Amino acid sequence: MSGRRLISAVLVIAGMVLLGVAGLHYFRGFEAQRDSRRSWEEARAALPPPTLHVPTPTFRENPGITLPSITPPAGETPAATLSTIETTPAVAAPTAKENPGISAPVPSPPAIQSNAPAYPYGRPVARLRIPSARMDYIVFGGDDNTILEKGPGHVPGSELPGEKTSRGNCVITAHRDSHFRRLGWLRTGQRIELETPSGNTSYRVVSREIVKPDAVRVLQPTSKPRLTLITCYPFTWIGAAPQRLVVVAEPLLFRTPPVKTAGGAGG
Repeated sequence: MSGRRLISAVLVIAGMVLLGVAGLHYFRGFEAQRDSRRSWEEARAALPPPTLHVPTPTFRENPGITLPSITPPAGETPAATLSTIETTPAVAAPTAKENPGISAPVPSPPAIQSNAPAYPYGRPVARLRIPSARMDYIVFGGDDNTILEKGPGHVPGSELPGEKTSRGNCVITAHRDSHFRRLGWLRTGQRIELETPSGNTSYRVVSREIVKPDAVRVLQPTSKPRLTLITCYPFTWIGAAPQRLVVVAEPLLFRTPPVKTAGGAGG
């Protein structure tokens, strides 16, 4: 009887230790998100208010409506001067279609120039908001275990949030049992918001795919801007999951400048 009691006590203690380790892991992630969100909002609040620079039309421009000049009667002062400004929405040049079905080794990033800024490893690089999945997290530079304990991580070598380079594909990953535990809620057409120091971009989910862990094609550069979110799959798998859930989103046709924020909802 004493042996059974000893085994039961050992199992109870082992279970408590495991619960403590798991609780510490989640607490560290919560604390990192809380502190980073506060720092992010303070940095955003310190930004100068956005300004819209509108160039003065020159004689070469045709604002679309030409009005004859009206000479006021002698002795009268015109009440106002009418001016027109033509604004033409930017249209992206068409690009060649991609072939997402071909797997290839991940290309090496271009050589870093001596004056290029260092990669922001471990530092906040964006804020990811997905209203339909009740997700609101600070994204950090890097994708190792230390980073992913704090929150979603940007995969080095892919496009940094807010950048505009030839890489195109911004890849963010997180654990399926913590920050991306509700990534499976996303469906085609739903909206994703990505807040960066250079501005805010809205994305629309265009595809969901289950792939093997070696499907490096999802990390490849793309000809058009893209946001790729990756986590392990299935969500209920015990142990190392054998697959990956890949959610791909493309930006909408508008982009807003960074604005001051007074606060935000927790994730």
